[in-house]
Amino acid sequence: MHNRTMGRLTATAAAAVAGLAVLSPTVSQAAVPGAPAAVQADAAAELPAKLTVAGYKTYLKKNWDKGGRETTARFARLTPAQQKKFVRYLEDRKVYSALKDQVKGNFGRPLHVVDPYNADVTFVTDVTATLAKDKNATATLRFSVSQRIYGIPVTTETLTVKRATKGAVRKTAATASVRNVNAAIAVKAGVVQAATKGAVTKAEVAWTAKPLVKAFGRKAFVKDQSVSAAITKTGKYFTGKLTNR
Repeated sequence: MHNRTMGRLTATAAAAVAGLAVLSPTVSQAAVPGAPAAVQADAAAELPAKLTVAGYKTYLKKNWDKGGRETTARFARLTPAQQKKFVRYLEDRKVYSALKDQVKGNFGRPLHVVDPYNADVTFVTDVTATLAKDKNATATLRFSVSQRIYGIPVTTETLTVKRATKGAVRKTAATASVRNVNAAIAVKAGVVQAATKGAVTKAEVAWTAKPLVKAFGRKAFVKDQSVSAAITKTGKYFTGKLTNR
């Protein structure tokens, strides 16, 4: 048995589940940590007002090996009207805010859920929880939530934790990864924390999205992602959350 608890404001029970200045997806020009307030304000004022189709195409070329190649090919197949809506969705803070979920289930049963935000935007959740047949009986839990526009992945935030369930030394390790081709924000992971106590392993990370255009807003957006795995004699369970701070 496994099930899923909805965590998105926009999902329903029935669903069940000119040009842009070229910016790096991992570096924000909005602020310099520790700089005087006047410098911070000047940096924010330098941000482009909004995204453009031409600017987004340039951004993708500059980030060719970070998802730009695949996105360029799929973006080119959209109609001009769809391309304009696509970049508007990228800079819409409300859409990124809706990228969240809560899940629970059992090891050995992959979870894949697609939730509609509207006719153009969907959120996709994928969870894999496995127990390897190696000497350490390594348990691996991977929890991923992705925003897609016209079926094109835009931002995917993933948290993975591994734990040895057998052996003298039972190590726990976790990693966080992001695939982001949203030119409106730079998304960066904070310190990933993981620990095992008894039969329960937990991991968590905070994601910070810094605006790269004024249309997204001036403040950074923070999300918290966490997973928990319980390996007991009576069952093997997992939970996962991606929430707004």
